Amino acid sequence: MDDVLFGISLWPSNVAWPALREAGVAAERGGFDHLYAWDHFYALIGDQENPNLECTQVLAGWATATERIKIGSLVHGITYRNPAVLVKTITALDHLSGGRAIMGIGAAWMEPEHVAYGIKLGTKKTRSDRFEEGARIVRSMLRDRYTSFEGEHYTLKQALNEPRPIQMEMPVLIGGGGETRTLRTTALYADMWHGFGSPQDVRHKIEVLRGHCAKVRRDPGAILPLAGGWVVVRDRPDDVQAYLQQVADHHGIAAPVPRASGDPDTVAKALLEFWKAGARGFVMSGAHPFDLETVERIGREVRPRLTELIRAEQ
Repeated sequence: MDDVLFGISLWPSNVAWPALREAGVAAERGGFDHLYAWDHFYALIGDQENPNLECTQVLAGWATATERIKIGSLVHGITYRNPAVLVKTITALDHLSGGRAIMGIGAAWMEPEHVAYGIKLGTKKTRSDRFEEGARIVRSMLRDRYTSFEGEHYTLKQALNEPRPIQMEMPVLIGGGGETRTLRTTALYADMWHGFGSPQDVRHKIEVLRGHCAKVRRDPGAILPLAGGWVVVRDRPDDVQAYLQQVADHHGIAAPVPRASGDPDTVAKALLEFWKAGARGFVMSGAHPFDLETVERIGREVRPRLTELIRAEQ
């Protein structure tokens, strides 16, 4: 494999739908493979009271505005919706998009919104136990006509998911880096894994994931590892910082620290380090005001350079 999957995760926070829609369409036009939004009810970054659009409706909007790009959440908190209901929701997304949905799930963690909405978060062990049960249910309902399950947190009796997804195998993406439980659940039930951090961090997490795969007798090659973070393509360093400061000013935060920034050659070399660490895709972050210049230059300038670098390594 000599090509890296490119995705973009657009914050549905502190932004109106027209700009969010335009950025999603631009990602498809720029040749991106995946389009994501986070699943939170409160703003994740900056003032929590900033407006934040609900994720599933954003995904549905993108599904009808685009034609090729795959669409999902990075990631749906398993606590926010019964996992069987979530399967029904994302199956509908698969139909709206013509078979382009990704089922992204995670254990959830943001305590203030759980408290505000009356959703029980629980201890780390409770969250991990519940997430493993939820992931098992999600995997079963996407594959099997009926799912019955009785656990500590969920009970299903011949739960039916009709109509079936358009995709024969809708991919399940798990996000999170918990080495003892989350990566074990990933080894059991996921088709893709997403994690943040440096190339060294990503390499370590992938090694842990492979260890879990060995224990559960799963081929680690069946799970696509994705890294992520900010990327800004500009020819001058001052222009990189100027853009990041625009994001900071709009959201009331410190300027994001990119994982790759600069001219196309510099960005391609930085992203190569993630490929060498084992990642086979990179999901860049995006927030209003959306960086449409970087989106366009990733496809036109960075991706071809990165492909050449990867081939040279092989």
